[in-house]
Amino acid sequence: MTRIVAAAKAAAFLFPLLVIAMLQPVLASTGGGLPWDTPLQTLQNDLTGPVATAVSVLALFAAGAALVFGEELGLFVRRALLLVIAIAFLVLGSNFLTALGLTGAVL
Repeated sequence: MTRIVAAAKAAAFLFPLLVIAMLQPVLASTGGGLPWDTPLQTLQNDLTGPVATAVSVLALFAAGAALVFGEELGLFVRRALLLVIAIAFLVLGSNFLTALGLTGAVL
């Protein structure tokens, strides 16, 4: 009977140590990230880079000029030009806010 009690006490002592030893590699991991983090970061870098900024400025001026100087534009063409202007504002707005020092949440 005393051997069973001693074995139970030893198991009660060793079990938490075993659990801690098994959790140690999990707690030491750096949290590798999700599989789509790298492609999204690449897309963000592409959309906020110098080439995207230059293209968005040119598209904004071209679409604005087409809307101002266009005589008879169809409804589809007007909406397409407004879409180009909206996308140009999104790209330029991101760069403008970054230049002001305003960025998104960093976790």
